Amino acid sequence: TAAHTAAGETSISATMRSSAPLLAFIPVIITAQFGNYGDHPDPDIHRDLPTEPHHSMHAPMDQSRVYWFWGGSTVVAKRQVRLTPATADRSGFLWNDYPLEAPNWEVEFDFKCYSKPHFGGDGFGFWLLDATDDPMMKSEPDSLNGKLFGLKESFTGIGLVFDTYDNDGDRRNPSVSVIDNSNGGKFIGNHDNDYVHDVYKKTPQGYRNPEHQCQLDYRNTRQPVRVLVRFLHKILHVYVDAADGKGWKVCLAVEFDKDFLNYHMAFTAHTGQVADVHAITSVSTRYLDEAEADFDDFLLEHAEAGTRRSGWSQLLWVVCMLTGLALNVFTGMEIYKFLQYSNSQINPTLIADNLKSFAWPHTVLHFGMTGLLLLVGGWAGVLLNLPIVAYKAWAIKNNKLVLNANSVGAEAKVHSSNMFSYPNRLYVMMGFYAITQIYILMRLSS
Repeated sequence: TAAHTAAGETSISATMRSSAPLLAFIPVIITAQFGNYGDHPDPDIHRDLPTEPHHSMHAPMDQSRVYWFWGGSTVVAKRQVRLTPATADRSGFLWNDYPLEAPNWEVEFDFKCYSKPHFGGDGFGFWLLDATDDPMMKSEPDSLNGKLFGLKESFTGIGLVFDTYDNDGDRRNPSVSVIDNSNGGKFIGNHDNDYVHDVYKKTPQGYRNPEHQCQLDYRNTRQPVRVLVRFLHKILHVYVDAADGKGWKVCLAVEFDKDFLNYHMAFTAHTGQVADVHAITSVSTRYLDEAEADFDDFLLEHAEAGTRRSGWSQLLWVVCMLTGLALNVFTGMEIYKFLQYSNSQINPTLIADNLKSFAWPHTVLHFGMTGLLLLVGGWAGVLLNLPIVAYKAWAIKNNKLVLNANSVGAEAKVHSSNMFSYPNRLYVMMGFYAITQIYILMRLSS
């Protein structure tokens, strides 16, 4: 009996040793799948940097409005700055009195654009303007206003414009793009085709994401839409969060030949025959260090796409791996128990009674793993396990899943010559499960 027990302990030790690499690999797989997204550019990476209060506005707005000047149809309320009401032919602006004092910076602002009709207009803009456009230095207080998304057509600077109304009917609005008039003079553009040929399109050198425009469904959202404008090493990056629960999305990136040090920030909006309320609900500005590493938005875009497309799929693959690991360990324990009982020469009925508790959990684990493989599209793993699924389904139908006490004496032989004996079936299944587990690990690490 001591020899039999020692043999059984040796068997289970071998089984656990064979499972140890799989157990050790779990944190590696989980880290690989869910821990590496931090290596990609994160739009919120600077959130812990201090905001510049003289370039920012937060509710209650009346406490931070001392750094801003406004005119036209703009109204500063406690929780928002409304640039235009939902009334035709209105223009409003919000001008920051203090110039940007660093060449690298980021501005995050939240806004709402809404009205009852299914379509609205015209749009609004976020601008970097030269001090020569300062409305406080003009005899006319509303001198900044005009019909270029609420801005006058003669200005010096650049703008990130949100074009709401689809003038040319190409179904590409609302859209977000950049206008460049940094050399000054009157901006000449074709409003009737939504400035398609007039937007700024200089792609950063060596940049793998050539987008210079994006579509953004920002009208009539329940929550404010977030926009992050990051200017780093003369490259303007724009990220958007459309309040749809998907987080930041890469919108565009364009490169300039100059920085905009000492330029002023401004917001403007304009309504035409159709009208929306345009309201700014917060503005946060942070200065960035010159040593900050450049961003490759290609990485972020593909990380986001991968997360949206396969985040749940990757989680299911991990669950599938854990289920497969549990199945391998469980089958190893079943083999160990069978060897222990059969070598102890106890009554066959007792062997059957002791082993029947393994049948249904074993089957449920296997069906669960195969179902998960089917769900995530692991077709090779499904095909590998299909014969075992078919056998177990046949055994359930014919009431042969649980070891039969009447035949256990014949079946419970460790070295049975019967190819389909109980121990041989377990060995074959264990082999299939081990191969399946290797397949799952390969898919997870690919």
